[in-house]
Amino acid sequence: MDPSDERFMRRCLELARCGYGQVNPNPMVGAVIVKHGVTVAEGYHTRFGGDHAEIEALKKAGDKADGATLYVNLEPCNHYGKTPPCTTAIIQSGIRRVVFAAADPNPDVTGNGSNTLKNNGIEITTGVLYGEAVKLNEQFYFSMRSKLPFVILKAATTLDGYIADARSRSKWISGEFARNFVQELRKGIDAVLVGANTIIKDNPRLTVHNRQEKQPYRIILDGTLDTSIRSEVYSDEFRSRTIVICEAKNKTSRKIEQLKMKGVTVISYNSKNDIIPLRRILRDLRQHKINSILVEGGEAVFRQFVQLKLFTKALFFITPKFIGGGVPVIDGINRSLQNALILENVSSKMCGDDVLIEGYSPMYEKYMNEE
Repeated sequence: MDPSDERFMRRCLELARCGYGQVNPNPMVGAVIVKHGVTVAEGYHTRFGGDHAEIEALKKAGDKADGATLYVNLEPCNHYGKTPPCTTAIIQSGIRRVVFAAADPNPDVTGNGSNTLKNNGIEITTGVLYGEAVKLNEQFYFSMRSKLPFVILKAATTLDGYIADARSRSKWISGEFARNFVQELRKGIDAVLVGANTIIKDNPRLTVHNRQEKQPYRIILDGTLDTSIRSEVYSDEFRSRTIVICEAKNKTSRKIEQLKMKGVTVISYNSKNDIIPLRRILRDLRQHKINSILVEGGEAVFRQFVQLKLFTKALFFITPKFIGGGVPVIDGINRSLQNALILENVSSKMCGDDVLIEGYSPMYEKYMNEE
């Protein structure tokens, strides 16, 4: 391996991050074109539906691409999607060598781009900064491999484990620094999910505060349609990006018609013991290009995701406060210590006065250890 490969690939990853919040559900991708050890052009995927990183870089390089090396953190595509295949443009440009960090995780695509380039006389090098490249696009890789959305459980709790006080008031458990952190999280995911009680008690908007930013879908689990038709998520300018999931026995409800008149999407499912089928819901949401979901509460929703082991990552903000009672973050599972669900790859850091604990479920390792 050329010793400079890692340096140029690291630059690809830096460029790829520039697309954060704009390209999902696509992955973040950066590209660098190098000739005689000198960078002649750079590019990154700037928005969903726009040119891929390789095309951006090739357009800037022009004739300088002939005989050069292309670095990119994801295997170039070889199929028509919203844009033509990148492999065609690479071949036509005269690129001599392509270095990519990780193969495309889509099983229908993996290796196709690489093989097409090889068959046209282009030298291929793979695996440079593989781990960092997959980590950058962990939501994309996990979703492709598992056929489920990447689910993040996010909660802010007191030191004694409560997400709200005895009167269900939760504003504000965490500090401003942590709340700004969550705003950044929302930019990089496809949907925010909450239960009906969160809408009823807090009436949140669940948006990115900058109205010009790409907004996530808002998914409301409201089996019995208890939320008010006047709730913010059904009334603001982004209401067409709200999805309500209810029980099939309520599909003739007048409220459903009212929600649909507002532009809200309503999906109904047959329930069992008044519990809607969460795994099936997640699979169906992924079919609608929702590859990542930020679950923001409340307690009953957290309990379902943990009980069914349907979350991928947990982000818990622990605030240095005691309240001695209220709404617990999760209740009613009652596992023994010997049978506890243990997070993996756990890390922590300060977010203002709060501590952020981050960890992954065993399901993450199951699908992310493939190479």
